[in-house]
Amino acid sequence: MMLSPDNKKFIRYTCLAGGSALISLFLPSNYLLVCTGLLSLTGGLYGFATLLKSPESRFNFFVVGAVVIVLGSSLGMLLSFASISLVSSDIWEITIEYAHATTADIALAQTYANAFAIAFLLIGSRSQLQKTITLINQDFRYCLQEHKKIIYAFVVTILICQIYLLNTGVIVYGGKSLADEGQPTHPLLAIILPVVPVLPIVLAYYLRENFFAGQKLVVILCLIFLLNELAWFFLFGRRSVIYFFLLSFAGIFFDKSLGKRFLFRNMIPILICCYTAVKIADLYHKMRVVYSFEQAQRMSMVDVILGLESADSEKYNQIRNMNVAARAAYSSLALAQFVNLFRTTNGAPLMGQELINSILFATPSNFLVDKKMILAKEALYSKAYSLDITDISETLYLESFIDFSWSGFFIYPLFIFLLLSLVYALLISVRNSLFSLLVACVSLSLSLMMIEVDMIIFLSTIRALFSCFLLVIIIKKTVYNRYSKDVSPTISDEKTA
Repeated sequence: MMLSPDNKKFIRYTCLAGGSALISLFLPSNYLLVCTGLLSLTGGLYGFATLLKSPESRFNFFVVGAVVIVLGSSLGMLLSFASISLVSSDIWEITIEYAHATTADIALAQTYANAFAIAFLLIGSRSQLQKTITLINQDFRYCLQEHKKIIYAFVVTILICQIYLLNTGVIVYGGKSLADEGQPTHPLLAIILPVVPVLPIVLAYYLRENFFAGQKLVVILCLIFLLNELAWFFLFGRRSVIYFFLLSFAGIFFDKSLGKRFLFRNMIPILICCYTAVKIADLYHKMRVVYSFEQAQRMSMVDVILGLESADSEKYNQIRNMNVAARAAYSSLALAQFVNLFRTTNGAPLMGQELINSILFATPSNFLVDKKMILAKEALYSKAYSLDITDISETLYLESFIDFSWSGFFIYPLFIFLLLSLVYALLISVRNSLFSLLVACVSLSLSLMMIEVDMIIFLSTIRALFSCFLLVIIIKKTVYNRYSKDVSPTISDEKTA
């Protein structure tokens, strides 16, 4: 086990948050809820410091996932509490009562999210796994430097597919068209969607490299392609825009350690990028408020944006602020509802039923079973607990709690680790730098989305990585067989689990 000093503080503060939550069971108060949130946030910031200092750790799915879970859940809960309480403490009480929870349940929900994150961090800190991550990063770097033509061809291919999907109306504002709701995902979209996160990372990396090399034409092309990707991510929502900028940052600072001095020197451009990301994300939300999804999907994007100029900005700002305040704590309130259910009633966990149904749902088409007959997520919870649940914030840690109660924080991370171990085993066996690049980029994207990724999305992404493995093998045998060994010569052939 290799824990950095910052990661040890991550564990220490998240455990202290658990102690605060336990006290709230006997002395329920908003003060203890805030203490739980602040201690969790402090631990998350120490974990974030590790990611800034260590470039390799940024492509460690478990370490990044742990930090995102704690930061996302604690910051969301604190933001929601502060925003709503400033308006009226009564509104906050009504909000948690509507969620069938108490302040103690929300604090315990944060504790469970912390425990899930600690399990992730401990898995990601195993020495054998870290050796595998080091190998992936070295292969990744080698691929970026030695196989530029292959990567550019890959980027152009994905861009052509995206343009086709946009022109045919498969992808519109909001992602899929509401007219196609309930229909199977377009085959081409299902193929490219999991690997799209590769593009912002590699394009941002080449943008940086060619900028310093003075290759102006390549810089312009990378900028054009990045703007195209920003437009693609924009169509999928506010969080998707934030993910685009985070992935781009990962590419720009791919092998850079970001210490305090570096951050201070580059504070202004970093703040400008953050402001731009927030404004673009806000533009998406404004379109959703001013127009319905259905109306916006029937209009051209130019007409939609021009129509926003006549919208009542003051009224929109009020709606946006209330929406942000309410939605920030969605994941915490969803988990708190089931904490309260298991704590105060005879309700029992599903004992793996959600996991089994997710596995069946993630299979291609109706390969094993008719998916229309499978109850998953809200439909399953509503039937199992006689609740009226239509839309809750689905996360892996929520599903793990509903499936196995408090023991879920160990069972789900173990299952996820076993699946990713299969991917890593394939990667080591084939030793192909292109596959290493795909695994690194896709796993980073998945970990950044940990506050909204459910088991179906996770399994579908793993399935896509297995498909990428087969594709890479075919390409290697048919097109690039002239390379005797497609890895950096500096990498040892040591096998890692």
